Amino acid sequence: MPVEHRSDRTLLDALAAAATRSSSAALEASHELLAHYGDTGDAPTQRAVDTLIVHAADALRALTDSFGDISDELQANTAAATPFDAAGTRHHVTDGYRAARLPRREHRA
Repeated sequence: MPVEHRSDRTLLDALAAAATRSSSAALEASHELLAHYGDTGDAPTQRAVDTLIVHAADALRALTDSFGDISDELQANTAAATPFDAAGTRHHVTDGYRAARLPRREHRA
């Protein structure tokens, strides 16, 4: 029999919103990076700086896409999620997060 996964829809919504904000911030950082860099005055150095900045902006745009994909997936999972029932767990639940009690580890000196 397959295991039924239960999800807190509020938590999934919050994670999706955070991923969307992160996507927007990464895209904005990419634009800022491309808009604000100066001339070094030395052609070989300038080419190296230009290449570095273009690669960094590309990496930020890739992050933008990844955060967007994560947000889309979380939103899709929110719609399909089985509601999380805090009363049905044996763990202490606070604000939608499960806080499991773990055994203490003995520290050896």
